[in-house]
Amino acid sequence: MQEHRYGFAGLLLLLCIGSADAQTTRNDIVVGCPLPLTTSYGDNGRKGLILATEQINAKGGIWMGGKKYPVKLEFVDTGDLDPNVSQDAALAKLESLLTEKKVDVLIGGPTRSEYGLAAMDMIAKHDVVHIVASGCYTSKWNREKFPSDPKTYRKSFRISGDIAWYLHETKDLLEFLRKKYNFTKMFLLTQDTLMCRDAAKLVKKIAVENGWRIVGEESAPTETRDFRTYLTRCTRSGAQVLFLWNYSPNTSFLFEQWRTMEVPALPLGYVEAAEDPDFWKKTDGKCVFSVITLSEAGVTLSDVTSLSRDFYLAYQKRWGAPPRSTSCAACYEALFVLKDAAQRAASLKPDKLIPAMESIDLPVVRGQLRFDKQHQCVFGYDPKTSILGNWAQWQDGKRVTVWPPAGKMGDIKLPPWLNWWWPKMKKDSSSRGESNRRHAAGDPPIQSRAKIYK
Repeated sequence: MQEHRYGFAGLLLLLCIGSADAQTTRNDIVVGCPLPLTTSYGDNGRKGLILATEQINAKGGIWMGGKKYPVKLEFVDTGDLDPNVSQDAALAKLESLLTEKKVDVLIGGPTRSEYGLAAMDMIAKHDVVHIVASGCYTSKWNREKFPSDPKTYRKSFRISGDIAWYLHETKDLLEFLRKKYNFTKMFLLTQDTLMCRDAAKLVKKIAVENGWRIVGEESAPTETRDFRTYLTRCTRSGAQVLFLWNYSPNTSFLFEQWRTMEVPALPLGYVEAAEDPDFWKKTDGKCVFSVITLSEAGVTLSDVTSLSRDFYLAYQKRWGAPPRSTSCAACYEALFVLKDAAQRAASLKPDKLIPAMESIDLPVVRGQLRFDKQHQCVFGYDPKTSILGNWAQWQDGKRVTVWPPAGKMGDIKLPPWLNWWWPKMKKDSSSRGESNRRHAAGDPPIQSRAKIYK
């Protein structure tokens, strides 16, 4: 009888051990990081993740079930921004993290939108939560794919951008320029790729719907270094805003030529090369006055939240340069999102971690992070309730946030030749109508510009 009682107790103990969560026997938390590591997006994300990991581990790690576990990162280069890397090849790299590295959670990409959508189907087959924190901006993610089957895709969360929100931000910024400076004419100059041309169509649509007149459209081949023909056409069009969408590193030549020619249109848009904190040096300061989207609040010095300035300074100290743009802040935040949810759930198992993720309400670098019903982080203009974007202008060697209002650290400055050619007030515009008409026709100005700008 006594022997039977001990045998039964032993059986109960074995059953309890067998049903215990895996983290009771773990030594660390392994985070898989699929990123296009040879690109700026991937490098941005890598640096953000490493910084967050170092900060979390310096305090002992993530607390679960009465014990702290350090975070271990496992990176893989998905190569998904390389046009020569197929979707199958990129997803095979992601799957290697799941099958070979046995990671507990995924944070990162794929960054290319169509690969990111396909990754959702792969994640659905594995027992792991995926936090998209680098690229994959397509609105199909949260407006089509996730809503089509929320149960299947419940393990996917996205804290990176949404192109629909960024276009909304663009619309509001253009509206601000139209009202403040009486600007109404836009010239579109994009890189000659399908994605950039498609983006230009969306910008054109929202601009026209909000009172802008498109006075010219051009697409320059990726290898273009001499943009003077396009800039001359922009000048002759009478445009007050030169809207750009370009991923080519050759845009440094565009800004040098724009400044040398004193083209009377404010450069504004998405220019990947101009995101680089060293772009001022690379263009010898000729990128001055250009306004570019950096996507993420906090990658320029700001006080969006109490964490924004700390992140910027810590990143600069750790890497010897300021944060660049896309993926820096989002990947950094993703580990703190994981920490918050895992500690409340006391588990990394999706069935427990997902509800904790869905209820998250966490102050982060870009604002206050919450998820909507489609597992998309909420964007907006109030950093107490949403995540903010970041439009910055190159001023005095630095990128200065000028939009949205809650994050701005300075006002938009116009080049002096724009102030002369396109007066802010309607009364000035009418009094200088002859000068503007001559300018729009490509004639020399009535008054010597050299005398004005020296």
